Amino acid sequence: MSTQHVVADFASWLARWDAQQHRHIPDREERFTAMVDAVAAFAGPEPRVLDLGCGPGSLSARVLDRLPGASVVAIDADPVLLAIGRGALGARRSLQFVDADLRADWVSALPSPGPYDAAVSTTALHWLGLEQLLVLYQALAGVLRPGAVFLDGDRLDFDHDQRAIAEGARQVRPEWPDAPEGAEDYDAWWAAAVAEPALAEQVAERAQRWHAHPHEDEAHSYEFHRSALFSSGFVEVGTVWQHLANRVLVAIR
Repeated sequence: MSTQHVVADFASWLARWDAQQHRHIPDREERFTAMVDAVAAFAGPEPRVLDLGCGPGSLSARVLDRLPGASVVAIDADPVLLAIGRGALGARRSLQFVDADLRADWVSALPSPGPYDAAVSTTALHWLGLEQLLVLYQALAGVLRPGAVFLDGDRLDFDHDQRAIAEGARQVRPEWPDAPEGAEDYDAWWAAAVAEPALAEQVAERAQRWHAHPHEDEAHSYEFHRSALFSSGFVEVGTVWQHLANRVLVAIR
């Protein structure tokens, strides 16, 4: 008895991922551009880059489109998103996907110990708790060369003494706006991915790893990130792009 191998159109799955993310984060592409331009400015035309919490590789692909001489190690622990990334982008020899949990020892899973010239992350690190994030930054400082750059594009909340500012920003636009009516949103995308026969093995593995990404979680403040990065050995921390609480944080090792 033979079993027919099920093949998915992973490029289409990646395009659908990008579309639903853009509907929830309308200025996502502008943020991507700011991040990739900063990698080029701070790390040059051929950097060795880490993509932390890479998902299906959206940011990694944009780094390589802008900097063809770069090499990227893309790290995530979600087997579904990794399968889509490998299927859609696996032909790019300068891109390696690594299955590792940023809350644990991800450094030992790297194909090379470094040092790396840059690290990037987008819409990912707010899933980590405060202690987990501090441990991550300490590990990251150990694999980046002196002078290397770290860029984090995410929702970085206003601090405890800026509550009125934070509330005003939420009135201007929610941190995670609803997708337009009739458009595929985050939950609908995941429902479709779970039903995709070619992803059945990865969906089962994902369930075992208890992946859950609630959007009502609280993001960490910009000031917390600054303090955590300074305490981990980074020498400069600032912002290179911002729209309300949606920011691109930059840190120099």
